[in-house]
Amino acid sequence: MNKKMLVLIALTLSIILCTPLVIAAYEPDDVTVWTDKPKYTSGEKGTLYIAFYNDKDVAVTVKNITIIYSNWLAYTGEKWVGNETRSVDIPLSGGTIHVFNDITFTVPTDGRATYTKAYVTIGTDHGYKYANCGIDVPQVPSYMEQIVTLFTVLVVLLIVCTIIVAATIFLSARRPQVTWKPEQKAE
Repeated sequence: MNKKMLVLIALTLSIILCTPLVIAAYEPDDVTVWTDKPKYTSGEKGTLYIAFYNDKDVAVTVKNITIIYSNWLAYTGEKWVGNETRSVDIPLSGGTIHVFNDITFTVPTDGRATYTKAYVTIGTDHGYKYANCGIDVPQVPSYMEQIVTLFTVLVVLLIVCTIIVAATIFLSARRPQVTWKPEQKAE
């Protein structure tokens, strides 16, 4: 009976110790950032979605949103490009989520179109919240046009060679058959 009681107590204790792990609730991040597509090309427009979660028990007012596209920063002669600050005034009660889905960007066409991180800072009346998101711009190798041209030339040569071989076979089969006549002997 002691062994059964000991096993029962050990089983009960293990269940009690594992219960908080099962009951633990997932708490979302304060700021979540994502894009509408996984990859972009040079000159393409995209949308940046920002979800802000007010995890406080009191109301919070979102004052501004700053976005910095780290690898796209440049001075164009008139102004700095690659960053953006928006002034907003959105009050959020405690435990609510607001999604900013009107933030658009254009991938640069002047050589800066590479993978970048979009660093987002949300300023509230209770401080700042931070998040980031990667924007992927795959690079096409510069010799890709040469490879396509090479394959095109190879296909054309293959077609021409096939036509020549087919013509040779056809003409060799159509050649008139030579018949030998025996020579007549002179008398």
